[in-house]
Formats: sequence, C-alpha cells, structure tokens
Amino acid sequence: MNIKRTLLTILFLTICTIGIAQDYKENIKSEFTEYLNALVNKEFEKSFEYIAPEFFEIVPKSQMIKLMEQTFNNPTMEIEIKNPKILTINDSEIIENKYYSQLTYSNQMNFKMNSEEEETDDEKKMRINLTKLSFEQSFGAENVKYNEKTDFFEIYSEKDVFGISINGKTNWKFLVLDKDSKIILDKILPKVLAEKI
Repeated sequence: MNIKRTLLTILFLTICTIGIAQDYKENIKSEFTEYLNALVNKEFEKSFEYIAPEFFEIVPKSQMIKLMEQTFNNPTMEIEIKNPKILTINDSEIIENKYYSQLTYSNQMNFKMNSEEEETDDEKKMRINLTKLSFEQSFGAENVKYNEKTDFFEIYSEKDVFGISINGKTNWKFLVLDKDSKIILDKILPKVLAEKI
C-alpha cells in the first residue's frame, strides 16, 4: 500500500511540476509574441514595454524610439518584418534573484533601398551587390535572397533572447542577444549569461 501511495505522490508531483513549467513557458510565449507583434506593427513604444528596464538605464527609451521611427520611416528605404516565430523556449534558471529563460525566434525581414536619384544599370548592380554582401556577412549567405521583381532583399534571421522575470512566472521582459550590443548586455546580464553571447 505504501508503495502505491508513494508512486501516486511522485506521479502527482511530476504532473504538477510539468504543469507549472508549461504555465511559465506559455507566459513567456504570450508576452514575447506581444512584443514581436508590436514590432511588426511598428508600435515601438508598446514593444519597448517588453524590454528589460535595465537596458533603458544605459540607452534612454526616448532615443531608442526616435531611432526606430527614423529607421522605419526613412524614405530612402523600406523595411518590413514578417512571419515572427518562437522556435524554442529553454527551462528557466534562477541567477542573482531573477529568473532567466533563453529562447530562440525567427523572422523574415524584407529590405529595399530606394534610390533618390537616377542611377545607371552598373551603379544599381554595384549597390545591390554591396548591400547583399553586407547582409550575407551579418546573416549568412544562405539566409539572404534578392528578389529582382520586387527589388527587396528577403532576409531570414534567427536570434537568441533572454526572458527575465522577478517571480519566474509572469511579467517577462526581454533582451535580444546581439553581438553588436554585447557591451550593453555585459552590464545588464549576470556574468555567467553574458559569457554565452
């Protein structure tokens, strides 16, 4: 009888633990999806509500919003973010009184450079080739395509992100792990996590 009771208790605890684990992962998924949707819809102020507040102690939020608006509203270029997908969400771990969960997501970015002046065929070809080389260096050659019909570069991108929560369940904030932002991330993340970038 004791063995049955022990087995039932273990089974019950396992089910509860898995259920709780799935709850916080669902919250991460839901909150990160809201962040991505705000970005796709160019609602930068709303999207920044999901960024770890420590980031804005280094880079003021107003400056980031201004930069994003200038980039996405620049008449010399067109940028679209499409098909954002969360690929993986790792189990969370507690470090220095905060919970951290690493996730990976993908999206497609469509980018078009609008020439302000008339350019020759050779000038256009050179501009396209240089832009393509630059994107290939950043995202990998296999992830960059140039669509001659639309004049858009189609870029597939996968990025790692840390979700951060005080209670490990709700109110997740996010930091995209970008090598270009490593100096900033080193100041925000615990050393053990910063070393993974």
